[in-house]
Amino acid sequence: MSETIGKGANTALRGGRLRITASPAGIDLTALCLRENGKVGSDDDFVFYNQPVSPDSAVRLVDGALAIDLSVVAAGTHRLVVAASVDTGSFGAIPLAVRVTEEGGGSFELPITGLTSETTVQLAEVYRRGGGWKLRNIGQGYATGLAGLATDFGITVDDPGTPAAAVPPTPSPAPPVPAASGHPSAPGDTALPTAGYPPPPGPPGYPPPGGLPPAAAEYPPPTSYSPAAGSGGIAPAGAPAPAASAPGVNFSKGAVTLTKGAPAVLLEKAPMVRLRVAWASGTDYEAYALVVLSSGEVVHVATFPAAGIPANPQFRDLVRHLGDRGRGDVRRGGGQTEEIIEVRPAPEIVAVVPVAYSAINNGTGSFHKYRVTLSIENGADTVTIPADQAKKSSWIFTCVPGIVYNRPDGVLVERLELYSRRFSEHRPAVTLQPDGRVQVRMDKGPVNQFKVDRT
Repeated sequence: MSETIGKGANTALRGGRLRITASPAGIDLTALCLRENGKVGSDDDFVFYNQPVSPDSAVRLVDGALAIDLSVVAAGTHRLVVAASVDTGSFGAIPLAVRVTEEGGGSFELPITGLTSETTVQLAEVYRRGGGWKLRNIGQGYATGLAGLATDFGITVDDPGTPAAAVPPTPSPAPPVPAASGHPSAPGDTALPTAGYPPPPGPPGYPPPGGLPPAAAEYPPPTSYSPAAGSGGIAPAGAPAPAASAPGVNFSKGAVTLTKGAPAVLLEKAPMVRLRVAWASGTDYEAYALVVLSSGEVVHVATFPAAGIPANPQFRDLVRHLGDRGRGDVRRGGGQTEEIIEVRPAPEIVAVVPVAYSAINNGTGSFHKYRVTLSIENGADTVTIPADQAKKSSWIFTCVPGIVYNRPDGVLVERLELYSRRFSEHRPAVTLQPDGRVQVRMDKGPVNQFKVDRT
């Protein structure tokens, strides 16, 4: 029978093996192995998704659960702090359930209450006391996220930016709900996502959703310069190079695939985000982007025109269409062809809606046949949205795989996978709503004027 341990309460443990789980799905568990001074001995003492085993092998992350063998914990480890984090949403709206199961003993339920906008929370600590071990329910949230928690306990984080203590808390996204997907059942179907929106635009003169623009030069290319004593922040010739900082913990999650019904993913913001639309070679698709600005204006970035919309492969220095690129044996119908759109997430950009397009002159072939995918590359992270719900129709020309929000707390990627009506050459129409959401309406935009079959 389970025993409930309230916040701040503790109980004695047998000193053997523990299994700690948290639900619902999508929650990342982590553990910090702390010395008597309350800090880690090194970055290796942090167990998380990119570093799943502690140096003494006593703490392991297995299938989303933490397995702890107290009998082999290193003598220098005084206590273990267990935490949970989410990529999207906040714990104030997630029905968090935490259970600790002791081998050969009972199980313990840890109610975690009083959370609001936190995306990371200390769940419990397992600590030495009088030659044995005890378990305590902590239930303390962190508004600064997993990196802030790690930094507080002595972990060095890769490119931490502003110290966690100086970062003002920002509202977290709303709890994740399944994104709209599938084919429109009738003309003019609308996608109005409901998970994790940017804050609504304020009155004139108020900072836009992305925050205030920097006071100095506008968004330089994502080249890393080393500030030194020379002018302009670039080391003068002959100046000694600054010492390289020691590598820290990397919170990158690598490759993530958003399948049908998957919640949105929030990524740490990189200086450059690449939207890559790819397909099996043998036909020709086009990609373009609808860029939603904080003013409500929508800019079309495309290499071909639409009715009333000229071809425009670049929006200032913030969004650029790089054109067709090939991978593999494209000439013989193998490999992949792709188009890339680069985005610098400036404050005035609320969201980018990438669109994949195939008109009649491309020949027959469906999104399903040519395995069309959208990949969002944000630094070391890649989120892929496959068009795996596509019908086998050669006469559906337009797909909106997803939407990319530029938020103050990161880049939010949400799956949509919406399709146009059969034979429709219309672009989608997108509208910025007063609450900061972006509405996508298929077949409601201008007619493409480049590859339409006029026979």
